[in-house]
Order: sequence, then C-alpha cells, then structure tokens
Amino acid sequence: MNPRAVLLPGSLLPSRLLGRDQPRKPAQSVHADYTLGHPGRPAPVPTLLITLFDNSGSVTSAGGTDPLSNRYAEAERAFAVVARRGSRHELGAIIHFDTPSSGEVEPTAITRSGLVRLRTGLRPPPEAAGTSELRPSLHRAVELAETHADHEVTLVVLSDFLFMDPEPAPVLSDLATFPGTVHAIVLGRRLPEGVLDERITVTSVDRDCPPGAVARALFIGLVAHRPGSQVQGGT
Repeated sequence: MNPRAVLLPGSLLPSRLLGRDQPRKPAQSVHADYTLGHPGRPAPVPTLLITLFDNSGSVTSAGGTDPLSNRYAEAERAFAVVARRGSRHELGAIIHFDTPSSGEVEPTAITRSGLVRLRTGLRPPPEAAGTSELRPSLHRAVELAETHADHEVTLVVLSDFLFMDPEPAPVLSDLATFPGTVHAIVLGRRLPEGVLDERITVTSVDRDCPPGAVARALFIGLVAHRPGSQVQGGT
C-alpha cells in the first residue's frame, strides 16, 4: 500500500497559552469563505468518527500552529453540515490529549440536536495543562472504538505531531494499528517521509493556506460512508 498524503487548502489562524487566565472563546469561522460540498444521505451502516485534539503549547501559543484555535471552528462547521442531514446511527466523539477532561464528548448522534452536545467539546478544556503526550488519549479512543465494534470507526488526530511521549515509536505503532481508519491532520508542518505508517492518511495544513482545510479534511471522514456525498475544493 502506498502512503496517502494530501495537502488541502485551509487556514489555521493564530490560541492563547493554556493555563493562563485569559478567557477562552471558541474561534468564529466565516461561513462565506469556503464550501465543503454535499453531505449526501445517511450511511447504510453505523459509523463513529472520533476527533482527537492536541492543545499543547506548540499548537496554541502565540507562535504555535493554531494560535486562534480556528481548528475548532472549522471542525464545528464540518459537523454542522452533516448534522443537517444526519442520522442517529452516525456518531461523533471528541477527545483531547489531556484526558480525562471536561471537554470529552462521548459518542453522540450527528444530528441537529446532537450538534449542541458536540459543540461543548470544540474548545480547549479550561482545566487542561496542554500535554504533548498522545498515548493516554489514544488509549481512550481505542476504548471507544472497541465498545462500538459494530460501527465503521474513523479516528482523526489534529496535532503538529511534536509528541513528548517517553517512547514515541510504540505510540505511533499503536496509532497505525488503531481498530479503524486513521487520518492525521498535521498542523503547521510537513512530516518527514516515514514518520507515520503508510496506513495513515495524512493532510498537511499550514498558515499559508486559505480557510477550509481542517473542515474539509474532517468532512471527508464524516461523509466517507454516505451515498451521494460530494466534497468540494477550496474557493
């Protein structure tokens, strides 16, 4: 199998350092700036898409790869487009590198009513320290996948992949063997070839991209099993 690397247009607008006392507000996306496409019809099989967010300083600081947390606004946009035509057997979940946390949202139907609950997780948890370790949150994602073994599961990791796990190689191996499809949205940098296993789909997003890359990458995962869906490019 060949590596699947994708560079999509989008922007990560400059968050404030976690642990500071400034109020955190979810970033606002400008809906007119980009379109995602048509969500199609509900999937014929149960699905679960898990989003895993890195809120470490290398991502959220003033010089980080997403200093205004616009990844959250774009993720909300992708969920919202699907929720308009969603089904109760299509689920979304939100996990943060700091886990457990108040920002976790367990598998929830991607519907108009379910979107209200999903939105509560689309911001850095207020108590989060901003860990750069992947292992605890990855284990939590595996737990969710294993308890939804009858679902088609997709894991989307939004991170700059500057991990501080004591032994990163086994963690990356565990990521590659996750029980489902894995999509890495690499924020602000390109990974050297071979860092991630070829079974992992990679989308690189940097500051020079126009709005929509994060939303579009997540949207691709959300509609992967939905008949009649179409993904549009950037505008």
